[in-house]
Amino acid sequence: MADEWIELFNGTDLTGWRMRNPDREHRWVAHDGILDNTGTGVDIVTEAEFGDHELHIEYLVPEGSNSGIYLRGRYELQILDSLGKEYNYPAENGALYNQKSPDVEASKPAGEWQTVDAKIVGMTLTVQLNGQTIHDNVTIKGPTGGQLFNDDNPTGPLMLQGDHGPVQFRNIRVREL
Repeated sequence: MADEWIELFNGTDLTGWRMRNPDREHRWVAHDGILDNTGTGVDIVTEAEFGDHELHIEYLVPEGSNSGIYLRGRYELQILDSLGKEYNYPAENGALYNQKSPDVEASKPAGEWQTVDAKIVGMTLTVQLNGQTIHDNVTIKGPTGGQLFNDDNPTGPLMLQGDHGPVQFRNIRVREL
């Protein structure tokens, strides 16, 4: 059913996920309900693809680290230890990378769990970070960089960036619209 949440991570292993570059060493491990990228390795991608959907995901970024959440494998929501820092282009935590900075600073300090609730319908994106709306019906202008595909196909997998540093994820689920 379209209104049912689908758990993308079972909390114990990497079932339902594949490596973006299977020939390269990866650093992803599952333990205690956490999908843990323990170092700099490769991106991890869901086997399932999604069109219009809502995503709930929680992450913990260590001090100085960097990652990203790629909706449909194309549009990155930046994960970065950036609280209190300024950037001259959309690159801070929560940014629609290289396209739009968050409307408000909603980040928590490095080392604390943060929550993203995102909704993508067509090329329109709404995102809450830690309960605050940081993007409200924003038009996505195309792939943001580092993407799996260079088109704007209406479906694609969820990809989590693993080639920039350690990061942990938990409670990863989608609801198709």
